[in-house]
Amino acid sequence: MNTELAVAPLGATYTPRLICTTGDRLIHPADGRNDLARIVVRWARAWVPETWPARQYFAALGIGDDENPCYRDEDVIGWHLLQPRPDSLAWRVRSGEIDVTTALTAEAEAWPE
Repeated sequence: MNTELAVAPLGATYTPRLICTTGDRLIHPADGRNDLARIVVRWARAWVPETWPARQYFAALGIGDDENPCYRDEDVIGWHLLQPRPDSLAWRVRSGEIDVTTALTAEAEAWPE
């Protein structure tokens, strides 16, 4: 049995089975790749809006809290994976600096359930 964890390539469509780590970013599939697009970023075990259009989008759907907006995996199914920001945990995984198991262990220690 293969126990190695792998990450999906950039541009992959998000499903709850895709392994994401803190710093991974998703863009709404209908948007262009720019800062005005609806983009969310992985933080702990949730997704948070990286752009104002993303926050407005979820507010219009009645999803999330106005003071502390965060979204579930189910809320972003079908969105596409973007390049993470440099020096984020996700960037370190995708650049090969650390493996995904190490990243998930760091997340579990930082944000225990």
